[in-house]
Amino acid sequence: IEKSTNGEDADDAPGPLLAVDSPVTWTYVVTNLGNTPLSNVTVTDDRGVTIAGPAGDANNNGELDPTEAWTYTASGTASEEQYADTATAAATDVLRQPVSASDLSHYFGVTTGIWIEKSTNGADADSAPGPLVAVGAPVTWIYLVANTGNMPLSNVQVLDDRGVTIAGPSGDVNSDGNLNPDEIWTYAASGAAISGP
Repeated sequence: IEKSTNGEDADDAPGPLLAVDSPVTWTYVVTNLGNTPLSNVTVTDDRGVTIAGPAGDANNNGELDPTEAWTYTASGTASEEQYADTATAAATDVLRQPVSASDLSHYFGVTTGIWIEKSTNGADADSAPGPLVAVGAPVTWIYLVANTGNMPLSNVQVLDDRGVTIAGPSGDVNSDGNLNPDEIWTYAASGAAISGP
């Protein structure tokens, strides 16, 4: 038996990267490695998905002949994080002995998201008026950025609609240039307080 996930032979983790809740199609191709027909062929999946099929019984005799490849399918939706399951094909040979084979398949359910928290002179000033600062006094803005998903983010940029020059980041622990889920990057900018809100 050969099981594929969204068309990939994903024997090893992580397998294809799939958005959480996106469609997943599993395909199970069963072949007879012997030289006589197999009967009572079944295909099961240890995750309990409903499997349809087979297609490929060329002579419609209900036996898996050595020249045939039977195809079964199942579908579902991607769940979060690493997923693995095992398909098993079982049958009876002409000597009335059981035969079976199994194949493992994987995918990784991806979630994405980014979070930013900006502070002004150390205050989380989401609401007005924010900290009171004398006109002309120094102002420092700190921007904390985190990855709320489960895969690295690349090309991270922090912009401010007031056009201040932002320095950073610090916090790229492994210096790979990607914002990983376990990292918080820090950016900073500075200026002088102006009059008014």
